[in-house]
Amino acid sequence: MALEIIIILSLVQGITEFLPISSSAHLIIIPEFFLNIDSSRGFDVSLHFGSLLAVIYYLKKDLIKVISDTIFFKKDNEGFIILKNLIISTIPVIIVGFLVHINHFDIIRSLEIIGWTTLIFGILLGIADRNLKVIKFFRNLNLKDALAIGIAQTLAIIPGTSRSGIVITAGLWMGFSRFDASKYSLLLSIPVIIAATGLESINLFLEKGFFFNNEMIMGIILSFCVALITIRLFMKWINKASLKIFVAYRIMLGILILIYAYI
Repeated sequence: MALEIIIILSLVQGITEFLPISSSAHLIIIPEFFLNIDSSRGFDVSLHFGSLLAVIYYLKKDLIKVISDTIFFKKDNEGFIILKNLIISTIPVIIVGFLVHINHFDIIRSLEIIGWTTLIFGILLGIADRNLKVIKFFRNLNLKDALAIGIAQTLAIIPGTSRSGIVITAGLWMGFSRFDASKYSLLLSIPVIIAATGLESINLFLEKGFFFNNEMIMGIILSFCVALITIRLFMKWINKASLKIFVAYRIMLGILILIYAYI
């Protein structure tokens, strides 16, 4: 794989994974528009692994608290409560993702579907952001809210929806602030990425045996660096500004994809 392709795909993954604009859609449509850009499944795994390391590093203090409260059975403390919520939110997407995986629903990767999901869920994000009413806080997230967010997250299996986008949208509709909804989206990305990359890695190992190479090392490093910078900038932005820029981008991108797909 050429160096410029490694750099481009690493940049795309690192930038889009945690923004509400769908990394999977971008990794599908870029090869469609630029035919000379393509990647292997193993390289895709490395990109997601780099992003995973970035979010773990950014949330290291929160994760240490989760581990500490769990190990010492501090059931009424914030860390243990976060862990329970994350488990509840992750179960629906694992179940639906497994069903999609074994049934090979390739239709959901079509440009038409990506265009519509990019557009529709972008509009829904805009409506939720515009009608924001903060009545709940992250530290008070309960199991009912966690399950509702988890069910919403299952829609992210369809490229173009955006996992972070649908989680943030659901959080805003439920009364959480932009920052709290975004932080929970980051936390929730950890088990989801681990499950997805773990399953794909096992499948690749069973098919090809050991598949690690220098391209994957570069992908991990570049994706990690870009994702970490993106997360930090996004969380600073979201604490002071709205999501309008992402809504506008999604609407424009969705329209362009639909024009290309149908014309």
